[in-house]
Amino acid sequence: MKVLITGANGMLGTNLMKLISYEAIGFTSKELDVSDSKKCIELLESKNPNIIIHTAAYTNVEDCEGNPKKAYKINTIGTQNLVNYCINKDILFIYISSTGIYGTKKENIHYNEFDEVNPTTIHHKSKYEAEKIIQSHLCKYLILRTGWLFGGDIQHNKNFVYKRYLEAKNNREIYSDNSQIGNPTSIKDLVKQIEILIKYNQYGIFNCVNEAKNISRYDYVRKIVELFECNCEVKVADDTMFKRAAPVSKNESAENFKLNLLKINKMINWEISLKEYIEKLKMEINEK
Repeated sequence: MKVLITGANGMLGTNLMKLISYEAIGFTSKELDVSDSKKCIELLESKNPNIIIHTAAYTNVEDCEGNPKKAYKINTIGTQNLVNYCINKDILFIYISSTGIYGTKKENIHYNEFDEVNPTTIHHKSKYEAEKIIQSHLCKYLILRTGWLFGGDIQHNKNFVYKRYLEAKNNREIYSDNSQIGNPTSIKDLVKQIEILIKYNQYGIFNCVNEAKNISRYDYVRKIVELFECNCEVKVADDTMFKRAAPVSKNESAENFKLNLLKINKMINWEISLKEYIEKLKMEINEK
């Protein structure tokens, strides 16, 4: 089984390359520009994969608001180009989406896969348009709506957990947003769940998040600081401290409703996975 991974230089793509048990071929965003239809098809034809895991994306939610053309070009048209290759081929297409696409329909209640989608940002709208393209053209697909991903080594520039550690290490107090809830989610657990879905020949849309109940960004950062044993107080930020261009939903919290129905949910509690990951990070930090 040959798996082709787009965005192999990203935090998720890098870890997929390391952790997935199949033969993996990875392409960075520079090596494979998914928005270039011709080059995209040529490269895919040369590799002939059985599975494509599409992680490449324009992920900066704030930047997407100011550059919607780039967001739709990469996130939507880029996905369309990959889908075009998969049409009439026996290929499983796995798309990494976000629980952020659910939007503002619920407050403090977990979203499930059957809830109406109402994305509020350009980033999430472009991801949702990609989802619709996949559903309308393919039969063999997995759309995985995941949460606030953590994982990877300390060198990665989007390592949220390590950045918060450095911030707490160098300050007596730090601030975090208490207004948005979601699911901190381990990349390691996500990869395991992907393999389970492949093993049992599952298709369709699935929430894939670590179990969490009304966890805010503030709760998440407090737990990070606690597990690193930093002498730093985490305070609730007021509305003026983190001004955002993107109108993000206050609720990105989801439940693995379909995984539970099928009795194949392997996504454990977020605190257990975060503790395990931080223990690994501590060892990496000590070896620096």
